[in-house]
Amino acid sequence: MNSLWVNNIKRFLILILIQILILKRINIGWADFNYIHFFIYPLFILLLPLRIQRPFLLIVAFLTGLLIDMFYDSPGLHSSSLVFLAFMRRYILRFLEPRDGYKIETTPTIYNFGFNWFLIYSSILVFLNIFWYFSVEAFSFQYFPEIILKTIFSFIFSEILIVLYVIILNPK
Repeated sequence: MNSLWVNNIKRFLILILIQILILKRINIGWADFNYIHFFIYPLFILLLPLRIQRPFLLIVAFLTGLLIDMFYDSPGLHSSSLVFLAFMRRYILRFLEPRDGYKIETTPTIYNFGFNWFLIYSSILVFLNIFWYFSVEAFSFQYFPEIILKTIFSFIFSEILIVLYVIILNPK
């Protein structure tokens, strides 16, 4: 149990530092095409244990998003998108539940469920997170094509980063 908390705290610090110190500074785009943003911090919520209580998960997501918001000067955008991801996590886990069910002591990683399962799990939740983020940022259907473009391009690059992180560091 102790090593589980220590590993999650280390993961939290690593992902937040990568997001704030590296990914925030990357600006890929030219002229009017500034649709690529990198989001790796949702991986912290994705890799939390299955047995975590939902209210605690939502609070952790809110506080993590609030921390990111402080560095991005985006009041509530990251918080709301991360809370939405944490809320949807239960439904996506239920949708992707293996025939035998989940073992209560596991975490949703490649090591426990396989690469294909994790890719589907993370893709759905990261896409929802990014779509929510850009929808709240624009807050108007007038910008729907722009929201879709930002979501698609940011999703592709963020998912590549997340998969590389998980493959390289192989969190158990």
